[in-house]
Amino acid sequence: MSISVKDILKLDSLKKINLVGGENGLEKCIEWIYVAECFENPLEGIKWLQGGEIIFITGVGIKDNTSLLLDLIRGINEKNGAGLIVNIGPYIKSISDEAIKLADELEIPLFTLPWEVKLVEVSREISNAIVLSRIEENSLTHFLSNILFGDGELEGDAIQKAAYFGYNLSGECCICVIDIDGFERYLKFKHLDDEISISKIKITFRKIVQDILEKHALKVPIIDKDDAVIFFTRSEENCMTRVDKALKEIQEVIKKRMDGLSVSIGVGNSYKDLKMMKQSFNEAELAIDSAKCQGLDDTITRYKDIGIYGLIFSIKNRSTLENYFFDVLGPIINNDNKSKDSNLVEILDTYLNENCNITATAEKLFLHRNTLKYKIKKIEELLDCDLHNFNDCIKVKMALYINTVIK
Repeated sequence: MSISVKDILKLDSLKKINLVGGENGLEKCIEWIYVAECFENPLEGIKWLQGGEIIFITGVGIKDNTSLLLDLIRGINEKNGAGLIVNIGPYIKSISDEAIKLADELEIPLFTLPWEVKLVEVSREISNAIVLSRIEENSLTHFLSNILFGDGELEGDAIQKAAYFGYNLSGECCICVIDIDGFERYLKFKHLDDEISISKIKITFRKIVQDILEKHALKVPIIDKDDAVIFFTRSEENCMTRVDKALKEIQEVIKKRMDGLSVSIGVGNSYKDLKMMKQSFNEAELAIDSAKCQGLDDTITRYKDIGIYGLIFSIKNRSTLENYFFDVLGPIINNDNKSKDSNLVEILDTYLNENCNITATAEKLFLHRNTLKYKIKKIEELLDCDLHNFNDCIKVKMALYINTVIK
């Protein structure tokens, strides 16, 4: 619900505003407004910017000095300003082609506003929009957080409260979680540890999600959690068809626009009672975890499709899982630990994944068939099992699944 530069174009006082450059920066979020006027040094006014401001100038100190205007645009970019609005009139009569070109290069939205439009009216309306947006966003965040993370009962009719914020959550609903893959690893690789840079990435991430959901006519409530975006959606068929298309597009756009980042998406089961959204949220997170256990990124996983992982994740006692794993596979683990050249666990896993097909397994592991047969026989002797016996295979495969979860 944050106000973007694009959003202010809808305000009544800005009907006469004209975008002349920096169109690719229209998605930037506006934190506040700032009037940067200084007679002696026109650039002095922007040194106090904190980032996210939309800057107004009448040009009283710049006049038609193109060089100063270019320096101002560069300064706004360095301070992470959201955009520049120039009051066209007695001081600045028009915007030079050089300034427009620079705004395009730096993706700084550059607007002109007729002199008869009073800055005091414009600034008041933008300020009110920002404040109202923050109030509504805080209220909605509190409401959604109470549903997903609260310990107590929901107060009143949650569906009616959702409708108050403009969201239809009647009927069956579910939770979708969109999580940035390896975000901490990405920040270390990029040497990013300041809050402003990290916050900027998260804001861009959320804005992409919001815009694509809106593009697919999905008006859904959204909440942030760490490096993930969570949203509620109705589960009726037409809506979920649009959700599926939107999720795929979100993955594609993020990879293109966010310097190689990717996201994994989990979708929980559907429930009619909003009190069950906490359950759906947990399922969506487990769906992502199941993909991570298999070493997969950039995935869309539904909880209903994670199979045996759902059962394993439901066992909260880690010792129970570890004991089962070592009871079943302990002998070949010990064998692998004693010999650096031994990889019986990997061979067993591949063999079962290839449906106990010797030829396919040998090709995948680059082993001679006779060598593989010898190793399979050794595994069976160590585990005291028969890998042509269905029950033995199930027991061993379960232990291997548990191993991926434990790791």
